[in-house]
Amino acid sequence: MFQELLSRWDDLVEMSSPFHFLFVSALDCRLATDFDHSFLHYEDPPNTKRWACVALEWFRVARYIEESMDCDAWLWWESDVLPVRRDAFDFFLSMWNDGCKIAGYRVRDRKWGMKRRINGVAIYARDYWSFIKPVFNLDGTFDTRRPFTDLDRDKFVELNRWYALVHHEEKLRLTPEIRLVHGIRDRSLLDQVLDGVKLYPVVPTWYRAAVNLLNVWRLEVYRPKRYCPER
Repeated sequence: MFQELLSRWDDLVEMSSPFHFLFVSALDCRLATDFDHSFLHYEDPPNTKRWACVALEWFRVARYIEESMDCDAWLWWESDVLPVRRDAFDFFLSMWNDGCKIAGYRVRDRKWGMKRRINGVAIYARDYWSFIKPVFNLDGTFDTRRPFTDLDRDKFVELNRWYALVHHEEKLRLTPEIRLVHGIRDRSLLDQVLDGVKLYPVVPTWYRAAVNLLNVWRLEVYRPKRYCPER
Protein backbone atom coordinates (compact mmCIF):
# COMPACT_ATOMS: atom_id res chain seq x y z
CA MET A 1 0.00 0.00 0.00
CA PHE A 2 2.68 2.50 0.97
CA GLN A 3 4.65 1.75 -2.19
CA GLU A 4 1.55 2.59 -4.22
CA LEU A 5 1.18 5.85 -2.31
CA LEU A 6 4.73 6.75 -3.29
CA SER A 7 4.16 5.69 -6.90
CA ARG A 8 0.91 7.70 -7.18
CA TRP A 9 2.06 10.61 -5.02
CA ASP A 10 1.26 13.32 -7.56
CA ASP A 11 -2.29 11.99 -7.85
CA LEU A 12 -2.77 12.11 -4.08
CA VAL A 13 -0.82 15.03 -2.65
CA GLU A 14 0.18 18.53 -3.61
CA MET A 15 2.71 20.11 -1.26
CA SER A 16 4.57 23.39 -1.32
CA SER A 17 7.43 21.73 0.63
CA PRO A 18 7.79 18.01 -0.19
CA PHE A 19 8.77 15.55 2.52
CA HIS A 20 12.16 14.08 3.11
CA PHE A 21 11.21 10.46 3.81
CA LEU A 22 12.97 8.59 6.60
CA PHE A 23 12.22 4.89 6.14
CA VAL A 24 12.75 2.40 8.95
CA SER A 25 14.93 -0.22 7.26
CA ALA A 26 13.49 -3.12 9.28
CA LEU A 27 10.68 -3.27 6.71
CA ASP A 28 10.42 -6.57 4.84
CA CYS A 29 11.26 -4.84 1.57
CA ARG A 30 12.85 -1.55 0.61
CA LEU A 31 10.56 1.13 -0.72
CA ALA A 32 11.46 2.65 -4.07
CA THR A 33 11.05 6.36 -4.71
CA ASP A 34 12.72 9.27 -6.47
CA PHE A 35 11.91 11.55 -3.54
CA ASP A 36 14.63 12.62 -1.16
CA HIS A 37 14.89 9.83 1.41
CA SER A 38 17.13 7.97 3.83
CA PHE A 39 16.95 4.81 5.94
CA LEU A 40 17.20 4.24 9.67
CA HIS A 41 18.05 0.74 10.80
CA TYR A 42 15.87 -0.71 13.55
CA GLU A 43 15.23 -4.23 14.84
CA ASP A 44 12.59 -5.24 17.40
CA PRO A 45 14.15 -6.51 20.64
CA PRO A 46 13.41 -10.19 21.32
CA ASN A 47 10.52 -11.11 23.64
CA THR A 48 8.97 -7.65 23.43
CA LYS A 49 5.22 -7.13 23.09
CA ARG A 50 3.88 -5.79 19.80
CA TRP A 51 2.77 -2.39 21.08
CA ALA A 52 6.01 -1.92 22.97
CA CYS A 53 7.90 -2.62 19.72
CA VAL A 54 5.94 0.12 17.93
CA ALA A 55 6.63 2.54 20.78
CA LEU A 56 10.33 1.64 20.72
CA GLU A 57 10.46 2.22 16.98
CA TRP A 58 8.76 5.60 17.43
CA PHE A 59 11.23 6.55 20.17
CA ARG A 60 14.26 5.64 18.01
CA VAL A 61 12.90 7.71 15.12
CA ALA A 62 12.05 10.67 17.39
CA ARG A 63 15.48 10.66 19.00
CA TYR A 64 17.26 10.27 15.68
CA ILE A 65 15.37 13.18 14.10
CA GLU A 66 16.10 15.46 17.04
CA GLU A 67 19.79 14.58 17.02
CA SER A 68 20.49 14.24 13.31
CA MET A 69 17.88 15.84 11.03
CA ASP A 70 17.62 19.48 9.95
CA CYS A 71 13.89 20.21 10.19
CA ASP A 72 11.32 22.13 12.22
CA ALA A 73 8.70 19.34 12.42
CA TRP A 74 8.13 15.76 11.28
CA LEU A 75 5.25 13.38 10.64
CA TRP A 76 5.00 9.82 11.97
CA TRP A 77 3.32 7.93 9.14
CA GLU A 78 2.01 4.37 9.34
CA SER A 79 0.99 2.07 6.51
CA ASP A 80 -2.75 2.38 7.26
CA VAL A 81 -2.79 6.18 6.82
CA LEU A 82 -4.10 7.83 3.68
CA PRO A 83 -4.41 11.51 2.67
CA VAL A 84 -7.80 11.98 1.02
CA ARG A 85 -7.36 15.57 -0.18
CA ARG A 86 -4.45 16.93 -2.14
CA ASP A 87 -3.89 19.83 0.25
CA ALA A 88 -3.81 17.59 3.34
CA PHE A 89 -0.32 18.31 4.61
CA ASP A 90 -0.05 21.94 3.58
CA PHE A 91 -3.35 22.47 5.40
CA PHE A 92 -2.10 20.80 8.60
CA LEU A 93 1.20 22.65 8.51
CA SER A 94 -0.65 25.97 8.09
CA MET A 95 -2.16 25.32 11.54
CA TRP A 96 1.25 24.77 13.15
CA ASN A 97 2.73 27.50 15.35
CA ASP A 98 6.20 28.10 16.74
CA GLY A 99 5.35 27.06 20.30
CA CYS A 100 3.52 23.90 19.25
CA LYS A 101 4.89 20.47 20.18
CA ILE A 102 2.36 18.17 18.49
CA ALA A 103 -0.59 18.32 16.10
CA GLY A 104 -2.92 15.38 15.62
CA TYR A 105 -6.06 13.51 16.60
CA ARG A 106 -6.80 13.90 20.32
CA VAL A 107 -8.39 10.73 21.71
CA ARG A 108 -11.34 11.37 24.00
CA ASP A 109 -12.46 7.83 24.82
CA ARG A 110 -11.18 4.95 26.94
CA LYS A 111 -11.30 2.28 24.27
CA TRP A 112 -7.53 1.91 23.96
CA GLY A 113 -6.65 3.19 27.41
CA MET A 114 -5.20 6.49 26.24
CA LYS A 115 -7.80 9.15 26.94
CA ARG A 116 -6.71 12.74 26.25
CA ARG A 117 -3.67 11.63 24.26
CA ILE A 118 -2.76 12.54 20.73
CA ASN A 119 -2.73 9.43 18.54
CA GLY A 120 0.76 8.43 17.41
CA VAL A 121 0.26 9.44 13.76
CA ALA A 122 0.82 13.14 14.26
CA ILE A 123 3.07 16.07 13.40
CA TYR A 124 5.80 16.53 16.00
CA ALA A 125 8.20 19.35 16.78
CA ARG A 126 11.81 18.42 16.07
CA ASP A 127 12.61 18.47 19.82
CA TYR A 128 9.57 16.42 20.83
CA TRP A 129 11.70 13.58 22.16
CA SER A 130 13.29 15.86 24.77
CA PHE A 131 9.84 17.21 25.64
CA ILE A 132 8.35 13.75 26.20
CA LYS A 133 11.36 11.86 27.54
CA PRO A 134 10.65 12.46 31.27
CA VAL A 135 7.27 10.67 31.05
CA PHE A 136 7.86 8.20 28.21
CA ASN A 137 7.46 4.52 29.08
CA LEU A 138 6.40 1.26 27.46
CA ASP A 139 3.54 0.30 29.79
CA GLY A 140 0.00 0.04 28.48
CA THR A 141 -0.92 0.85 24.90
CA PHE A 142 1.23 2.14 22.05
CA ASP A 143 0.49 5.86 22.38
CA THR A 144 2.32 6.20 25.67
CA ARG A 145 3.16 9.87 25.42
CA ARG A 146 1.31 12.12 27.88
CA PRO A 147 -2.23 13.45 28.31
CA PHE A 148 -3.10 16.78 26.72
CA THR A 149 -5.85 18.88 28.28
CA ASP A 150 -7.24 22.29 27.43
CA LEU A 151 -4.65 23.77 29.79
CA ASP A 152 -1.97 22.62 27.30
CA ARG A 153 -3.55 24.44 24.35
CA ASP A 154 -0.29 26.25 23.58
CA LYS A 155 1.49 22.92 23.08
CA PHE A 156 -0.87 21.01 20.80
CA VAL A 157 -3.16 21.50 17.82
CA GLU A 158 -6.21 19.25 17.68
CA LEU A 159 -6.94 18.01 14.15
CA ASN A 160 -10.03 15.88 14.91
CA ARG A 161 -12.30 17.82 12.56
CA TRP A 162 -10.02 17.10 9.59
CA TYR A 163 -8.62 13.68 10.62
CA ALA A 164 -10.61 10.44 10.87
CA LEU A 165 -9.27 7.82 13.27
CA VAL A 166 -11.21 4.69 12.36
CA HIS A 167 -9.78 2.69 15.31
CA HIS A 168 -11.69 4.92 17.71
CA GLU A 169 -14.58 6.14 15.60
CA GLU A 170 -15.40 2.49 14.77
CA LYS A 171 -16.64 3.36 11.27
CA LEU A 172 -15.32 5.66 8.60
CA ARG A 173 -17.61 8.63 8.08
CA LEU A 174 -16.10 10.88 5.45
CA THR A 175 -16.96 14.56 5.56
CA PRO A 176 -16.03 17.24 3.01
CA GLU A 177 -13.45 18.58 5.49
CA ILE A 178 -11.53 15.37 6.26
CA ARG A 179 -8.02 15.37 4.87
CA LEU A 180 -6.45 12.33 6.53
CA VAL A 181 -7.82 8.88 7.37
CA HIS A 182 -6.01 6.55 9.77
CA GLY A 183 -7.03 2.93 10.20
CA ILE A 184 -7.83 1.80 6.64
CA ARG A 185 -7.90 -1.99 6.31
CA ASP A 186 -7.98 -2.45 2.54
CA ARG A 187 -7.56 -0.42 -0.64
CA SER A 188 -11.22 0.60 -1.02
CA LEU A 189 -10.63 4.16 0.16
CA LEU A 190 -7.52 4.50 -2.00
CA ASP A 191 -9.55 3.41 -5.04
CA GLN A 192 -12.18 5.98 -4.17
CA VAL A 193 -9.64 8.78 -3.92
CA LEU A 194 -7.78 7.80 -7.09
CA ASP A 195 -10.62 6.60 -9.30
CA GLY A 196 -13.71 8.32 -7.91
CA VAL A 197 -15.55 5.08 -7.08
CA LYS A 198 -17.91 6.21 -4.29
CA LEU A 199 -17.62 3.31 -1.85
CA TYR A 200 -17.69 5.46 1.30
CA PRO A 201 -20.55 7.98 1.53
CA VAL A 202 -19.84 11.57 2.56
CA VAL A 203 -21.82 12.77 5.59
CA PRO A 204 -22.24 16.24 7.13
CA THR A 205 -19.56 17.32 9.60
CA TRP A 206 -22.15 17.80 12.35
CA TYR A 207 -23.36 14.20 11.95
CA ARG A 208 -19.87 12.74 12.36
CA ALA A 209 -19.28 14.97 15.40
CA ALA A 210 -22.56 13.86 16.99
CA VAL A 211 -21.88 10.16 16.43
CA ASN A 212 -18.36 10.48 17.87
CA LEU A 213 -19.72 12.32 20.92
CA LEU A 214 -22.18 9.47 21.53
CA ASN A 215 -19.36 6.92 21.22
CA VAL A 216 -17.29 8.79 23.80
CA TRP A 217 -20.26 8.96 26.16
CA ARG A 218 -20.93 5.21 25.77
CA LEU A 219 -17.30 4.34 26.48
CA GLU A 220 -17.28 6.62 29.51
CA VAL A 221 -20.34 4.90 30.94
CA TYR A 222 -19.44 1.28 30.21
CA ARG A 223 -15.64 1.52 30.41
CA PRO A 224 -14.81 -1.52 28.23
CA LYS A 225 -12.20 -3.84 29.71
CA ARG A 226 -10.85 -5.13 26.42
CA TYR A 227 -7.80 -2.88 26.57
CA CYS A 228 -5.62 -2.12 29.57
CA PRO A 229 -5.19 1.54 30.42
CA GLU A 230 -1.79 3.16 30.42
CA ARG A 231 0.09 3.22 33.66
